[in-house]
Amino acid sequence: MAEKRDFIDDLIDIQQDWAKVSNPLGNLTSTLAADPGSIKAFDPSEYKERPRANSIFCLRVASNGNSDRAERTCSRCLDICPVDAIEIHGSSVKISDDCRKCGLCTMVCPTEVFVAQKLMAKSLYDKIVRVASSHEQCYVTCTRALGRVPRDNEVVLPCVGTMPKELWFSLIADYDNISVYLPLGICDRCRTTTGEEAYAEQISCAEEWSQRSVGLEVDERDLNHEQSRAYKRGQFMGNMARAGQAAFAATNPALAGAQAIAKKIQAHSTQVYEMQRALERAVGDKTSGNHRRILTQKRKSVLTMLQGHPALAGRMRLETPVCDLTRCTMCGDCVKACPVHACELDPHGHFQVEPAYCLNCGACVTICPEDALRMRLCDPSELVVRDEEAERRKREVERQRAQVRRAKEAGKKQLGRALDAIERLGED
Repeated sequence: MAEKRDFIDDLIDIQQDWAKVSNPLGNLTSTLAADPGSIKAFDPSEYKERPRANSIFCLRVASNGNSDRAERTCSRCLDICPVDAIEIHGSSVKISDDCRKCGLCTMVCPTEVFVAQKLMAKSLYDKIVRVASSHEQCYVTCTRALGRVPRDNEVVLPCVGTMPKELWFSLIADYDNISVYLPLGICDRCRTTTGEEAYAEQISCAEEWSQRSVGLEVDERDLNHEQSRAYKRGQFMGNMARAGQAAFAATNPALAGAQAIAKKIQAHSTQVYEMQRALERAVGDKTSGNHRRILTQKRKSVLTMLQGHPALAGRMRLETPVCDLTRCTMCGDCVKACPVHACELDPHGHFQVEPAYCLNCGACVTICPEDALRMRLCDPSELVVRDEEAERRKREVERQRAQVRRAKEAGKKQLGRALDAIERLGED
């Protein structure tokens, strides 16, 4: 259903139409007059970055003491690399010069061994939220599909498969204007041969979790680059408020809209921080063995979304390990194989796992020499981190509202009694 327009929308249209009349050639004149060497050219390498590997968090490295099972613990990065540029030997993870900088290893690794600053979940989330909040449509695409300098609402990745399902889930659950732009057949000619299957799998999983869809555009002529109504109104009202500060407004025409988006991103960062604090208060930030539990950026994005939308947890199908105590010998190999310390052997020697921290990778199951562990569907509600402080504030608000209601009812009764007394006096 279309949003109702008002006087401010009419003023915005008049302002834009007048700008076109006063400068009918737009930026064409300045473009022709500019030095050709100063015109920005499209450089795909600007959107790519060779990942760095931190072997401390590698599942295979952590399981290296059990050489018979270590290779079976995890091979996700090795399987998805289109040029076999990753090598894992002993305690080292190396990326060779053959790396295509596609970023698929950063997506597929459950423990975030591979780090590329441009592709980290938090960085991508903030970038896409800025675009989705300021434009009618946000397009996620790749360097090969675009082939030109991107517009303001186009987020360019080395491969669309770089975005993990956790990030897609966090975004599309809140924003319904995010689409993928990939011309037909573009992936067939790409040397990143594992990318198409990767993004199809990640997006389909996120859509299942959120029950929302990611749009798809295949023709560049169908792309919409209009700014959103809310963003235009923010710009317009900000400029009106600063009408007496012409120089300042001229250099910061979009300040009001940008500030609103910055506040939204900052609020999300605060929400992530508060979620982690609430989780640590609930289950502790360390295991009984004094190992600090670790939340990956991808896991934080999922848990934060579920905290705000707990009903979405019921749509997720995630497995966590359970232990057959009759087989367990308390050797501790399972605990050593978990770099994020989601599982532990308690002081009584019983295996325990914290579902919120567990990455559902199954490494502990694979490494167990007695086959005492198996993966089982977890209760989705265990993934919802209770915000006790928010619940306390909500209870306090409800208590205050109840007090106001009681005061109103008491006031009505007193007023009724007073009116009755006045009426009786009149009769006398």
